[in-house]
Amino acid sequence: MWVVDSTPVECARSRPTVKRSELAGWAGYGYCPSHSRFFWSLQLHLVCTPGGLPIARALANPKVDEREVLADMLTGDRDLLATHPGQTIVGDKSYVSKHLDAFMTGHGLALLRPSYRNRTPRPGEHLLKPIRQLIESVNDTLLV
Repeated sequence: MWVVDSTPVECARSRPTVKRSELAGWAGYGYCPSHSRFFWSLQLHLVCTPGGLPIARALANPKVDEREVLADMLTGDRDLLATHPGQTIVGDKSYVSKHLDAFMTGHGLALLRPSYRNRTPRPGEHLLKPIRQLIESVNDTLLV
């Protein structure tokens, strides 16, 4: 089993700093609902084991869709899926997508994530919360 999530890596706060930053073109403005704030940064995407061992990582502009970044991370290393077939990946609601579901099925992977509030809860969905907390602690550890 692997866990996936992303978190902002703040690069600047003031407008003058943003204008003179060498990260212009890479970093961008985004909104983080879990932190309830706008930011100018990069987004750290991380796939790791429940024990915190990073499997794949990416830094992307916050405007790039998390689902696209996950697909790119999984296919970016040719040996990753070949040496770890049939993995189950646990994520949050931001990974809900028919295209991502088709991609995962096509590569022999399973994606577990909570359903939206207006949808019928999936069986065992209440068990995902403690597992998803693992990735939050890994992200916090990496950014400190």
